[in-house]
Amino acid sequence: MRFVAALVAVASGLALIASWGGALHPLGDSLAVFRRELMIVFALSVVWTGWPRPMRWGLAGGALVWLGAFVWASRAGPADGGLILYQQNMLYSRDGVDAWVKSVRAASPDVLILQEVGARTLAALKPLEADYPHRVHCPQEPLGEVVLSRLPMIEGFCSRRDGFAAMQVETADGPVWVVSLHLNWPWPHRQAAQVTQILPDMAPISGPVVLGGDFNAVAWSHTVARVSGAVKARRIGALMNTFDLPGGLPIGIDHVLSTGQGWTRRMPKHGSDHYGVLAGVRFDGG
Repeated sequence: MRFVAALVAVASGLALIASWGGALHPLGDSLAVFRRELMIVFALSVVWTGWPRPMRWGLAGGALVWLGAFVWASRAGPADGGLILYQQNMLYSRDGVDAWVKSVRAASPDVLILQEVGARTLAALKPLEADYPHRVHCPQEPLGEVVLSRLPMIEGFCSRRDGFAAMQVETADGPVWVVSLHLNWPWPHRQAAQVTQILPDMAPISGPVVLGGDFNAVAWSHTVARVSGAVKARRIGALMNTFDLPGGLPIGIDHVLSTGQGWTRRMPKHGSDHYGVLAGVRFDGG
């Protein structure tokens, strides 16, 4: 029993260490998706090894501290207004949009930040054209990124490669960039290479910004850190699960970054395979 526990502890411990190595190899970000589960396995198995008591309980205690911090970061803060946005991966093959449209109208966001908007899902936006007359649509069939705004548009553009749509809007606090981002899955898929290709296209985005998207990467990944650094923003809101892997394992891969202060709330899927994210951002420091 102790031998098996030691093997599990060593294997999960090595995987945990590697999950912090996304800057060295994209495999690190793939393992980071399961860091929470690896931490639980490590904490449980290390207690049952035959290792010295101070070592066992020290390692298990460190794992529990990390898990405690994760739980703390998952608390929802107060929703106190600001620039309101609705972020969601629409799922290009979805059927039916009525419930989604009702949800958007009930939330009444200033901006919609959407991914997987191809020819099929573009129809979902038609009922909202009068409310959100300003649009930047970057089609990449069957996928695509969209930013819709009821606020006046100053300018907008698409990345030269599949990746993001950007619109600068006029708000009560001045111009704000709003970006819709959609990344591939991490290693062995091409997420790291895609980020390397599109980051130079983000150079015109400066000053106040809100970037929402399906990152296909968890909040503590190197990928999220790279995008955050490119737009000089940070992730806002609570940690929350927004997607279910095959088998039902929930993970958080949809995020909102901003140079302002903000809050987030999880919204229903309404026909997508991703939950929506409602967010509010303030740029006045209030």
